[in-house]
Amino acid sequence: FSGSLPGIAKQSLLCRRHPSQRVERAKMDVDEGENTAKAILRPRRAGENIKVAETVLKRRDRNLKAAGQRAAAVAKVRKDQREYKKGKLKIIRAEKLIKNCLIRIQDRKRQKTSKKKRPNPKPVHAARSLAVIRNGRMGGSKEVKVALRQMGLGLRNTLVFAPNDADTARNLELVKPFAFWGKCSFKVVFNLVHKKAMFKDPEAPKEKVMLCDNVLIEKHLGDLGVLCTEDLAHALHTNGKTFTAVRERLWPIPLGDAKKSNGMVHDKKFTFGDLQSAMDLKVAKLIGE
Repeated sequence: FSGSLPGIAKQSLLCRRHPSQRVERAKMDVDEGENTAKAILRPRRAGENIKVAETVLKRRDRNLKAAGQRAAAVAKVRKDQREYKKGKLKIIRAEKLIKNCLIRIQDRKRQKTSKKKRPNPKPVHAARSLAVIRNGRMGGSKEVKVALRQMGLGLRNTLVFAPNDADTARNLELVKPFAFWGKCSFKVVFNLVHKKAMFKDPEAPKEKVMLCDNVLIEKHLGDLGVLCTEDLAHALHTNGKTFTAVRERLWPIPLGDAKKSNGMVHDKKFTFGDLQSAMDLKVAKLIGE
């Protein structure tokens, strides 16, 4: 107990110092770099060089521009490798030709049976317009491909809006294995247009103009009375007088692969047919909600 007395006495002396002395001592103890946003690196001994780990330097120099350049370079290398494997001559194997022919024959048989089972398909109940999405299935007969192009679904994993009438019902029955459709709520249509809509530029027919503000809507659709995103979503959702004109001035909306919309576990089969009430959830997943 006696050995600890000097320490206790020293501590009591420190506590009895004048307040001004304690403030000065605190100022001396505070490092100048504590109040800065970035840490100040100092050498262990005065006069020595600062030794910084290589990983720290890499982390500081990393930025989005450099990452994009690296990704583009990797993509170019992979594309060159694929082209090299294919060779200069694009040879189509006989097995592939036979397989495609069998798929076309099978699809024509499906069309005959579907016409017998459902000669007059009915439109979807309680819906003015439909959201139609082409899935990733390959193949199809000539009639199916022509019908898909007429509907604006020439590319896979794209979405278009179609009027809910008898003609659309017949076309959807024809392309049933290659598309899925259903009625979407106004909220889903609004989010879809707000995030993914693209306009056709009359001056540059192949150019796609992304919707970024209401000024673009007024520029491309102002003559139709559509001035904002809500007007555009309302025209597509209600199938009004301007539906056809608005639809012609929009590109098909690109979406992700429906088989990969459930996260890490991919669907084994393609989604097709009328999804009815499940269409809202499916579209929400495809646009990342």
